[in-house]
This record gives sequence, C-alpha cells and structure tokens, in this order.
Amino acid sequence: MTSTSPHPRPTSFPPLERRAPEAVGIPAAALAALADRLQEEGLDPHALLVARGGVVAFETAWAPYRLEQPALVYSVSKTYTSLAIGFLVDEGRLGLDDSVGDLLGLPNPHGITVRHLLTMNTGHSPEQIERYGFSPAGLLATAPERAPGTRFAYNSPATYALSAIIARLAGEQLTAYLRPRLLEPLGIGDRWMSSVDGIETGASGFHLTVDDIARTAIMLGAGGVFGGAQVAPRAYVDEMSRVWSDTAEFDGPAAAEDEVNDWSLGYGYQMWRSRHGYRLDGAAGQFGLIIPESDLVIAYHGATLDTQATLRAFWAFVDAVAVADAATVDAEAAPTSKIPVPTALHVSHDTWDSRADLGILRQAPFDADGLTLTDTADGWTLDLPGVGELKVGGSWTETEVEFEADAGAAAAGKQAGTSGSVVDAAGIADPACSSHAAPTRLVLATRGERRDDGSVLIHIVDTTSPHRAIVHRAADSGAGAVDAGWHIPPLGGGWEILRVPASVLTSERADTARPESAAPAGNPGDPAGNAAAPAETTAAALLLDMDGTLVDSHEVVERLWRQWSEGHGIDPARTLSIIHGRQGQDSMALLLPDRPHEVNLAENRELLAAETAQTDGVVAIPGAAALLAALRGLPHALVTSASLALAQARMDAAGLPVPSLAITAEDVTRSKPDPEGFLAAARALGVDPASCIVVEDSPNGIAAGLAAGMRVIGIGPHAAGTGATWVVPDASGIRVASAEPGIAVTIGA
Repeated sequence: MTSTSPHPRPTSFPPLERRAPEAVGIPAAALAALADRLQEEGLDPHALLVARGGVVAFETAWAPYRLEQPALVYSVSKTYTSLAIGFLVDEGRLGLDDSVGDLLGLPNPHGITVRHLLTMNTGHSPEQIERYGFSPAGLLATAPERAPGTRFAYNSPATYALSAIIARLAGEQLTAYLRPRLLEPLGIGDRWMSSVDGIETGASGFHLTVDDIARTAIMLGAGGVFGGAQVAPRAYVDEMSRVWSDTAEFDGPAAAEDEVNDWSLGYGYQMWRSRHGYRLDGAAGQFGLIIPESDLVIAYHGATLDTQATLRAFWAFVDAVAVADAATVDAEAAPTSKIPVPTALHVSHDTWDSRADLGILRQAPFDADGLTLTDTADGWTLDLPGVGELKVGGSWTETEVEFEADAGAAAAGKQAGTSGSVVDAAGIADPACSSHAAPTRLVLATRGERRDDGSVLIHIVDTTSPHRAIVHRAADSGAGAVDAGWHIPPLGGGWEILRVPASVLTSERADTARPESAAPAGNPGDPAGNAAAPAETTAAALLLDMDGTLVDSHEVVERLWRQWSEGHGIDPARTLSIIHGRQGQDSMALLLPDRPHEVNLAENRELLAAETAQTDGVVAIPGAAALLAALRGLPHALVTSASLALAQARMDAAGLPVPSLAITAEDVTRSKPDPEGFLAAARALGVDPASCIVVEDSPNGIAAGLAAGMRVIGIGPHAAGTGATWVVPDASGIRVASAEPGIAVTIGA
C-alpha cells in the first residue's frame, strides 16, 4: 500500500475558493490601498488575507514572512479556547454557570464560574491578576476587589484556567480535543500551542497561518457552518460575539482624538466587539475580523504597538467596499453576481522596503552583551547572544537554529506571570505537551545592508512569530561595537520564549534547494524572489518515488485510510501519521500489533483494489512530466511502495509514463523506511548505490534513501528537517541532462 506524503492540511475540505476581487464586489484598488497603507504607516504587516462570502479575493505576505508559515498569534488563541468550552457545553459536560472550583477540584470561596472566566469578569483588578499569574488555584483563592460578574479586567490567567478545565474534563490537551471537532473540519493542519506547567496556555501561544484564521472567521460569521456543515455549536457561536462585558473603561490601545476606540465596545466569550462586527485579537496586531454587514473576513499578522492604527486602515477599506456596493448599477445584484475570474489577487511585498520606518523600541530589554558583527567576503557574521552565530547577506537568508533540551529551553513553553499551578491539585499535567524535555528551534531570517555613510543595518526576523531584532553599526564604531534591540519585543522574555519544538512542523513552506555543503537541511531561498544559488551535482541514476513526488493522490489515500481506521476504532490522525511511504500491511501491523499478518495482507489487498479503482483527483505534481521527459534515455527508476497495478493506474491518471524500470511492492519484502527498494533499483541498473540520488517526499522514504547510502532530494513541505541533502518545493526544482558518466543534476532555482 502506498500513500502520498503527510499532507499539511486535512482533506475534509479543499482549499478556500479564490476569485478576483471584482468577482466578489471588492475594488482591486481598495485592496492595493490597504496593503500600501499598512506598509507606509510603518505598521510592519506580515501577512494579509481578505475574503468575501467565504471566497478569498486577496492575499499577500511581506518577506521574509510567508502565507503558509504558521506564526505566533498571541491572544487570537483565546477564541479557540472559548470554542472548546462551547463544544463541552454542547456535549453536556459542563454549564457556563458551573463552579470553576468544582470542575478543577479546588476551593472556590468567591463563587467564580466558567462564564466569569470567559467574559474576563472575575472581579479581580489588574494588579491582582498580575500577582496570581497562571495559577487557577491562586485565581480562585484571591478575594476579588469587586463581585464576580461586575468588573471587566483583561485576564489571560482566566483563559488558562479554562484550558485547565478542558484538559481535566476531556482528558487531553486543548488542541488535541479541538482536532477532530474543529481543526480538521476547518481544514487546519498540525499546529502547536505553548504550555505552562504541562497545560496548554489557551490564552496565547497558538501558531496559525492567516488562512487558518480566515477559515475560523468564515465559520464564525456563518453561525458555525463551514463547507455546508455545522462545525461549531450554533447556539454557542451566536453568544460568543455578544457584549457580555462592558469595556468602556478598559485601558487598551490608544485611539486618536474623537475616534471610536475599538477596545471600548465590549467583550464576549474571548472575542472583542469592533466598530464593524467583532474580532479575534492578538498582541502586536494579530487579527481575525468578522464583518457581517458586508460579509467580509480579514485575517492578518503584523507587529506594531499602534494596533488601533491597523484597525483604522481596515475600517477605511471596509468603508471603500461599502461605497463600491452602493455604486453598483443593479442595486438588487449581489456583490458575487459578476462573472467570476478564477484567481484571487496575490501579490508579494517585502518588509525590507519599510526598514526606514522600523526602529528599535528603546524601553524594551534586549540581551546585547557579547553581540558582535564581523565583516565577511559576502556579508557579515552576527554572533547573537542566546541564539548563536548567524550568516547575513544582502538578501533574506533563513536559518533554523537547533537547541538541545535543557533547563533554558524550558522557557519556550512559559509565559510571563507563572506562579503556582493547578497541576498539583488537579493532577492533569501532560508532560508530552511541555517543551521542557524536548529539543527546540528558532526559525530566523536575516538580511543586511551597508549604507552610503558606511554604517551597517541588520534585521533578524523570527518567522514563526511577529518579532524581529534590529542591529545597527555606525560607520566609525569598529568591528564589534553595535546598537541592537527589539522592534516589538516578545511578551514575557526574549529569544528563548520564541523557540518552538524541533519535532513540530512549524512551516508548510516549499523550501528551495540547499547546497550540498550547507549544514542544516532545508536552506530556503529568499521569499522576496532572490532564491538561493542552485546546487549542481552528478548522479549515476535518479530513483524516484511516486506518491507525493510524481503524483498527488492524497485525497483517495487519506479517505480510504480514514474509513479503515474508523472501522477498526483507531484514531484516523494516528493512522495518517504513520502510513505515508509504507506498504499497507506494515502500517496495519504497527496500528494493530496483535493481529495476524495474514489478516493484514488480506485487508491490504482490499485497500489496494479500492485505491486502484479510485483515481479521481489523482494529478501530476508540478514539474513531474517535464522531469520524466528529460530523464528519457537516462538511467532512472520508479521505486514505490505501491503495487504495479496501482502504480500504473495512478501514473496513467496523472498522465505520466511509467519508467521502464519500476521497483514496486511485489519486488521487495520490506517497505520504506527500509532501503531494500532503492538498493534493488541500483542493482538492477548496475550502478553504485552511493552514486545514486533519491527523489522522495515522505520522511519514511527519505530515511530509506539515506539508509541506502544515497543522497536525497526532498520534495514538498514535509521534507524539511528530515535530513534530506536538498529540499525543493516540487519536481520543477529538479533539472537533468546527460553527462559522462550518468546524469548532470541541477537542484533549485
């Protein structure tokens, strides 16, 4: 049995529909003006997606940020915690007026309820909240200054207490509980949320793309419906955006004189009311805006302390759409009634273009002790305290910095204000959720320039968060003397709290190739378009995997395996995490270790027959046809875990020729990650395995190629971090030509 690589997005729903702006009644000029305004006002925009009627009309990212890169969204996380509470209510497992103490097994002398937590109306003052921090026991024990339900105060520890309730009642972490109920139905891929004392914070720490936020906002705006199905409980969704707390006196982001302050319009169940509609809202400018009156959704990542200015730009855009609607010739025509154009407006920007407007926040602490900047032949070497040595050039260069598990790495899962925990009292800590014992990493992009006056400017961007550091060296300061600081500082610490678990897929990007001499796998090119230099090498033969490498068959594979899992009482997510690249009977043996092998073989034959018969939606991976055409007459082979019949069916469906040598399931006794298939292909071609290059997409296949002693070109978003020699987005990143002896191979741009 064969499968495509683990897909970054569950396949319950396809990608959001995309149309040109005018097809959904949005003037393209208004979108361009919005993007320009965000940049020109120095608001440091990172990613933006605009949808109308559930259809994406515009999307853009500012390099080095990418639309497909999940990034820290701070308090946008709170809305997902609220939705988890809504599911528990819908399942009859709690009521909003239940005692928090009863739910957590803690004393609750002041009668604080779930509703008080949801609405941030526990009665505590900001000073009290700061003192008890992320401790549900401390929250319940602290006598509030006012009666619960009578005073709003922004209260992240209250949201953390909600996450603790979810973990206790559900027996699993917040995001695990949401995975089958919300995240998979919305088509949101694997994501990570930071934890405190083994419990996901709920209040912050979720890492999402703007597409993830847009899907959630579209669902909320439709009363919990997405893709024609009721995803979230309608009654709870309807209540989430109501004004449950008066925020008129909230000391939030400042508004201009005589301007309506968007933080004074009321608070619902972990959502803010807005001048238009309501919103998911995270620190420094992470937004999901739901605007029912115009059927608009805006999803956004950015980094500014002037978040009211960001909303001001959005409201100007909303007003422009309203003006366009009013000017429609046929007043009865819906905005989506025009002839559709198939693609959304998708443009690229670069944060580097705004560097003159992005300065250092002087009052924010920054560890610059020991920081040095050294000139090199092609740029600079930056030794950054808490991070290490980084290479800097004249275009964006992304580097993944790995950190071993140690006490310092524990801070990656922490938030400011931790004091005590519900863990000891309630016994619900989940060590697997904590990053304390796991290796971590930073994903950093660097860029620099030498200015006309001889000074040097360097930006270091953490692409999994809103944050960047800026380094400036004056012309006459010498090699080591620099000025450095945060543009917008992380909440609660420095580089250490921005680390993400090394085991977590934080990027769904399509990496460009890395040279063979590069140390870390997956050295991507510049997202602004300045790609890394292509790698050139030779090979005795190319050995190509099929699913995920040449053909995309994930919809069929995952549908059938989900059905198989459900029939055997196995979590489909667990099944999908191990099947890719393996033969079916081997996957079954891992999932049902006590079952006779004969049963696995029989069931796998049934699955193979179903897969062979179902080829609708099987298409060629970009560049696959051109690569196979260029390989005609050159030594190459197909090496797949599929049967010969299945391989032929899928290649035919994708319009691709099957190479004259195909090593299929019938030719091996052990499937990937065992190297048997690749070694068999090299033997059949009569070439040295060490001179071969494998082209693979799945971690199992890449491991098999490396175990065979071969170099590996990893294809697609899941090849990064697997140890592949090079990583490219798809087969179009590989070019071949005849060489003596063998094949000349160019990898990358």
